[in-house]
Amino acid sequence: MKLTPKQIEVVNCVRNDDPKILLLSGAKRAGKTHVAILLFLSHIAQYYGEGLSFIIGGATHASIRRNILNDTETIIGKELKLDKTNAVEIFGNKVYVFDGANADSWKKVRGFTAAGAFLNEGTALHDSFVKEVISRCSYKGARIIIDTNPENPAHTVKKDYIDKDGQRLSNGRLNIKAFHFTLYDNVFLDPEYVESIIASTPSGMFTDRDINGLWVAPEGVIYKDFNRNKHFISKGQIPTSRIEKYFCGVDWGYDHPGAIVVVGMDDEGRLYLVEEHAERHQEIDYWVDVAKGIKARYGNINFYCDSARPEHVIRFRREGLRAINADKAVISGIEEIGRLFKRDSLFVVDEAKRFEEEIYLYVWNEKTGEPIKLWDDVLDALRYAIYTHLKPKARRTG
Repeated sequence: MKLTPKQIEVVNCVRNDDPKILLLSGAKRAGKTHVAILLFLSHIAQYYGEGLSFIIGGATHASIRRNILNDTETIIGKELKLDKTNAVEIFGNKVYVFDGANADSWKKVRGFTAAGAFLNEGTALHDSFVKEVISRCSYKGARIIIDTNPENPAHTVKKDYIDKDGQRLSNGRLNIKAFHFTLYDNVFLDPEYVESIIASTPSGMFTDRDINGLWVAPEGVIYKDFNRNKHFISKGQIPTSRIEKYFCGVDWGYDHPGAIVVVGMDDEGRLYLVEEHAERHQEIDYWVDVAKGIKARYGNINFYCDSARPEHVIRFRREGLRAINADKAVISGIEEIGRLFKRDSLFVVDEAKRFEEEIYLYVWNEKTGEPIKLWDDVLDALRYAIYTHLKPKARRTG
């Protein structure tokens, strides 16, 4: 099995320095998880047939299946089905699987004595879960492996572990070793793929994290690649005859503007914000009328709605509107919109005046790593529409 130079460096460190806690952080597609799986399996194999307990932790059971168990099956040539205790047998030992994203997830691992653990997507796990898992790895020679993409540099995974790289125990054993990966470390990636990823990754934080693997705080304007000279177009420039699909995004509001946007997608996948409706102090009756007008113009299209007001979603449905709860993932949704601007695949009709106000005032909160909740009404509606609509396609194409 071929390994990249960076993966070989990690393997040699484990063989020679035997770190108790190993952290692999950095860019997506850099090869972190693959080498982590290999090292975790190698660690379990050292205790072959001893019936010990090991832990795999991830954000959800679905992400653990997708990120770890599927590849593990390929490597060991064995189907891994969880039993009623959410465990699988590997090399004569029990490996227990836990989802660790919630505040009370740590309770699930109480009472364990584990000989090792693999924590996938470390920044997606709750800090109390990470600490509880580490405390449970008390068997002699136990090792904890954590892989993660970078986030805000104030994150506990970085402060409590990565920043303590090189720490040793009183007996001289290396306690913490951290490795940093960039996209360029994966030398097996097709150069054309790498070029495409770099060209389509939004500027600023996303490039710093996803390409260079840096732990940086977001700063400034969120959509750095928006260019009014390219991305604002007149209504007459919309290729109406080529648009194959229309859909809407809905952000409820009252004291701050509510918003409904209509988005069209052409036969080459380009997207156009063709209508914007944004008003303050309007009741649900007003928005029903707006939505019915949209339905009359574009047909019975989907309205991807903010789920924070379920009674409004229900009202839309009662009025014969195809109201669907939107996927409101903030960072992933922003990255998708930013990618479209970077690739010149998203255009906005120049009549969208609220969008024009918001786009340059929509900025990051550098302390929390989230957008500041001020100028985000039309932009949230746009994110709900596009991210929710495109996500099923992303799942199908992998």
